[in-house]
Amino acid sequence: MANIMYGVSGQGFGHSARSHEVLAHLKKRGHNLLVLTYAQALGVMKKDFPTVEIPGLGLNYQNNRVSYSRTIYDNALMLFRSSTKWPTLLRRIRAFKPDLVITDFEPLSAVLAHFEDLPLISFNNQHQLTNTALSVPKKYQNEFRTTKLVIQSMIWGARYYLITSFFKTPITKPNTFLFPPVVREAVRRLKPRTGNSTLVYQTAEFDIFSELKKLAPKRFIVYCNREDSVDGNIRIKKHNPQTFLADLKNCNAIIATAGSSLAFEALYLNKPYFAIPVAKQVEQTINAIYIKKLGFGEWAEKFTAAKGKKFLSSLSVYRRNLQRHPKPTPTALFKKLDAIIKSLSHIT
Repeated sequence: MANIMYGVSGQGFGHSARSHEVLAHLKKRGHNLLVLTYAQALGVMKKDFPTVEIPGLGLNYQNNRVSYSRTIYDNALMLFRSSTKWPTLLRRIRAFKPDLVITDFEPLSAVLAHFEDLPLISFNNQHQLTNTALSVPKKYQNEFRTTKLVIQSMIWGARYYLITSFFKTPITKPNTFLFPPVVREAVRRLKPRTGNSTLVYQTAEFDIFSELKKLAPKRFIVYCNREDSVDGNIRIKKHNPQTFLADLKNCNAIIATAGSSLAFEALYLNKPYFAIPVAKQVEQTINAIYIKKLGFGEWAEKFTAAKGKKFLSSLSVYRRNLQRHPKPTPTALFKKLDAIIKSLSHIT
């Protein structure tokens, strides 16, 4: 069995949700694990796996846009401030004696893999933009090129690229493999029903309360950073994993940004999706485009009551399209990962 160091991006919960499923599989296979992560993912991971907190490197958002200059500045500042912790971190890693490194879009673990001359496996959805052929509208070409450079600078030089996506695109780079999304077990166990409320997952990147009020008497459950309350046709709930799962199971549709994790879960549960991509995050724009292209929902750069009304009037159509779409399982991904680990652990 191999000693596997596994880096997980702590920005949001999507990376930790899918990587937790992969780590649970690796644990069952008898591998020794050491997880490197930070922020939101830290609490998720340390409950079930040996985990080391590391400096958090990620993207910076300003006014619903990715700020690349702030991203570079913040990441450089984080590395400088944490420089005194590097000797301890390196001692911990070297004592673990990793045979290989897996990274879910966590750049520090990738750097350490190169620094320690260890085989690196990249596991994420971001490299679909760099390692496959994507057709992107002309309007987003500049952002697309910039995003590709950011992705390539964050994670580079991997022996293998394992990519998850709900839509297929032609592979253009060697040792790249495309798989269906990894949906967490807690969601796979749900038995969805169609209730009367639309679930809204609101982040700091957008605020649509005023538009939702115009859609009364349609009912909405909005998760955001506010205390629980009721405002007309809107029930506001503070972020809570347990109640969110129940509302995800029972809602009639979802309105949220176009991040991969929630979109994957919604589509798995046959929930129509209205996507509002974070500006300048072309990965989310591409997700949103494909949600509409496949007939799973709608998208817009800015949500309005008129667009919401059109979306809600077509839920039965979206639901039929979703029901025809095959539900993903992680079997193929796990089989490929097992084969790669077996080959790489014999190399080191």
